[in-house]
Amino acid sequence: MKFKFGILVGLLVCGQVVQAEEDNASPLLKIVHSRVNYQLNADGSYTKTEEQIIQPLTKEGVEMIASDSLGFSSKREQFTAIHAYTQKADGRKLVVNDDKIFTQEDPAAQGAPQYSDYKYRSFAYPDVEVGDQVVLQSTLKVAEGSFKNHFTETESVNPAVVVDLAEVSLSQPVSMPALKLDVRGWQASKVVEKNGQRHYYWSYRQPKAIQIHGDDYVSAMDYAPLIVMSSFADWKQLAAAYHQGSADKALPTESIRQLADKITAGKTKRDDQAKALYDWVRVNIRYVGIWLGNGGIVPHKAEDILQNRYGDCKDKATLLQALLAAKDIPSQQVLINLGSSFYRAKVANSVSFNHAILYVPELKTYLDATAELIPFGSLPFDDSGKPVLREDGTLATTPLTAAQSDALRISSNLELNREGKWTGKTQIQALGSYNLALRGMVLGIDPHREDQFVKQHLRFGLQRGSGTLHKTDPYALNDSYQISSDYRLSNHMPMKQYGAFPVPAGFAAPTNLVDYLYLTEAPMRKLNRVCHPSSVVEETTIRLPDNLKVQFLPQDQDIARGRFHYMAKYEQQGNQIKVVRQALDTGKVGVCMPNEVAQLHEIAQVLSEDLNAQIGYQPVTKKQG
Repeated sequence: MKFKFGILVGLLVCGQVVQAEEDNASPLLKIVHSRVNYQLNADGSYTKTEEQIIQPLTKEGVEMIASDSLGFSSKREQFTAIHAYTQKADGRKLVVNDDKIFTQEDPAAQGAPQYSDYKYRSFAYPDVEVGDQVVLQSTLKVAEGSFKNHFTETESVNPAVVVDLAEVSLSQPVSMPALKLDVRGWQASKVVEKNGQRHYYWSYRQPKAIQIHGDDYVSAMDYAPLIVMSSFADWKQLAAAYHQGSADKALPTESIRQLADKITAGKTKRDDQAKALYDWVRVNIRYVGIWLGNGGIVPHKAEDILQNRYGDCKDKATLLQALLAAKDIPSQQVLINLGSSFYRAKVANSVSFNHAILYVPELKTYLDATAELIPFGSLPFDDSGKPVLREDGTLATTPLTAAQSDALRISSNLELNREGKWTGKTQIQALGSYNLALRGMVLGIDPHREDQFVKQHLRFGLQRGSGTLHKTDPYALNDSYQISSDYRLSNHMPMKQYGAFPVPAGFAAPTNLVDYLYLTEAPMRKLNRVCHPSSVVEETTIRLPDNLKVQFLPQDQDIARGRFHYMAKYEQQGNQIKVVRQALDTGKVGVCMPNEVAQLHEIAQVLSEDLNAQIGYQPVTKKQG
């Protein structure tokens, strides 16, 4: 599915990220003036005229706006005018000539398994320097929106730029019902009806740039100044419009019934049948994005998807829906916002959703057939705890990941010989959503360079060494997945004097406790952060030779702050040391508030100290022996 998110200033709020320190936000750009106007027609078609005047404030800002690309669906939309130029600080005007404005294919579809009619009108502004202004004037005619006879659009402002003045206006025939609106941060003028038209107007000023999110923080879509405009009366009407084009696509044909019978042969329980059908679709139907005409929201027929053996999210959901129907298991297609946004507007609109999955009511289970590496009953982290719109118009929320079922367990056995050399074996087991990280890591390994892969993952723990990787098929249909590695470390530990060493990291997992140290680098940011309830456990058994004696162990740790808990326990039996460390998130929602981010930062500080804690030893002399 591909819905367009109209951004007022031409900078993707949830794509372009400008980072700065919390107390010293340094804007890269200033929006001198931005004006957007929509002229809406009764059939849902419209004309959008836009003018932007942007001034780069730094060299980095110049890099961001020195070129531009205007996206459009070539089947439904057309730019009838594009006028761009650089307004130099000394008064010169450097125009972008028409022959310097190029039409490009959707970059997402180039060299990728996707088909798209989405194109871009791209150009570069000449000779842009700090203090200049770039000016863009454009007119876009939209013959048909995402939904026929309906209008839904969104305008927003990047919170990390200075805005002198931004204006949005819209006119529609008074014969049309008044638009439903959800406005955040903008100043709205009174709606005026004149000469058969209903006029809306909003303005916004942002004299100071606002610190926006970095990695792991919620999308700026969730808090940026926003205008959502929609002609849909409610969510049920939007759901009906979406499924109107797909109602007959999931009807099981004879070949689909035969396939369903074959896949579920010998299985009598309905949940076992549903699992077998889900596993077949996620493994056997390739993901291929198809955004042609209205293909962004209308799936293909299940029979065609089966014959082609490929499809996008809504296609895979449609085929799975047909296979389930063939076994008399009802299901509904569900719209969801994939990614770091948890936002759902107060009014029905398409921008709140960008992905399609399936819901099986009798099993109370959501299934994302595009998640090829996720077992039945689990959802990827990006699908978890998200607002959804079901086929019947019901608003709901997907289940949140759980620490009990979404877990990563890393077990290492390391042995030190009398010469001070380490050998070890690490086994990594993934449950639930962690399957994606572990199986995806294995898929990315060059089979001819597995030895280099092992060396690299030893280096992640500041170790040198070599070893062998043991793995199974990442597409295997197990509920859990595991890999292991045997290795030798070339790091040498002095044996003839008193010393200390941290717990060896061994072979590094794709996610591990060290990652927590990078999640709270700016604990005072006044923003929400994406949090996934989960568990990461590292168990390490260390065996020392008889010519060493354990002198002391690190202190046990047990700290809980809100939803977060970190525990470390050290036990010794003779020359064997067992270390168990666990980081736990038991939250009930997928978002952490700023005070919870501060709590996580406090946990991370304790974790950091513990990861650096030392095990003390002394050599055993002959006299002691």
